[in-house]
This record gives sequence, structure tokens and C-alpha cells, in this order.
Amino acid sequence: MNGTTHRLLGACSGVTLGVAAGWPWPQIVGAAWLATLTAGGHTSPDVDQARFWNLLDRVLPDELLGNNGPLQHRGIAHFWGVPASLGVLAWSSVPARYVWLAYALLAGWTSHLVGDYLFGRAGQGRGPGIPFAPWWNHRGIGLAVGGITERVVAVLLPFVMLGQGAWVVYSRHRV
Repeated sequence: MNGTTHRLLGACSGVTLGVAAGWPWPQIVGAAWLATLTAGGHTSPDVDQARFWNLLDRVLPDELLGNNGPLQHRGIAHFWGVPASLGVLAWSSVPARYVWLAYALLAGWTSHLVGDYLFGRAGQGRGPGIPFAPWWNHRGIGLAVGGITERVVAVLLPFVMLGQGAWVVYSRHRV
């Protein structure tokens, strides 16, 4: 999935989280913005494409751990257990007043994984999608990145967010 579509999916996931949790609209907007931060780029699971990560991958013999090692692209950074573990950590340690911030960031990270599950092609000795084990056992649909399906999804996501916003306004203001 391309970066723009990842960010749109992240924003949509932040809005969805806020709507589902019954947050007020400023908090929903904040959640959408925070989720975009961790949905694409080097503050997302694609941190494994950052220069420092690639340097670590070249220097550390992580391939000895098998399955191309945890530092590969769509390796440990794309493992579903990362946001799941961080969600439990946030739930158990972040003050209730601020936990929504962590959840919004995790919604963006998780949306990236969903996007790569749908659009992550097989390659470099791994299957399509994301790892179902820490850095191996990749599973996914494997749709073409940048293909017509991704472009349709990218066009529809803003309408999904607008629909959710309209639902919030309607449900909270109906008489």
C-alpha cells in the first residue's frame, strides 16, 4: 500500500476508534490526526525502511535467526503482536485520561498492518501480507500496490470518514 493510502486508512481508523468509543468530535479529530502519524512513513511499521534500520540490518547478523531475520521489510515491525502488546501496556500503565492518545497512535499502526495484509505482495523470500509469527509465516491477500483496487480504496476512505462524522452529528443531535 502506498503512503498516501496508508495515511488515509490511518485517519479513517482514528475516526472509527473515536466514533466507536463515543468520544466528542474534537477528540475524534485528534485521534484521526494521531493515527495518520503512525499509519505511514518512518513512524509506522515502515520504520523498517528507514536508513538507520537498514544499517542495523546490514550490521547485525539477524538472518541467523532464520526466515530472513526480524529486521527485514515486513518483519518484526509488521508483526501484529507489536500493537497488541503495546495496547495491553497502554491499558495497564497509561493514566485513563491520556490512554486515548496511545490508542489513537496504535490505531494508525494497526491500520498500516491491515493495509499491508491486503496489498502487501510476496517477495524477498516471504509470502504476501504481514507476519503472523514475529517475522515469518506471512499471510495476506497480496493485491497490487498502487493498482486500481488500492486507488478505489483511497478514493472511498474520505467518504467513509465523512459518513462517520455525519453519523456522530446525527446521533448526538437528533431530538
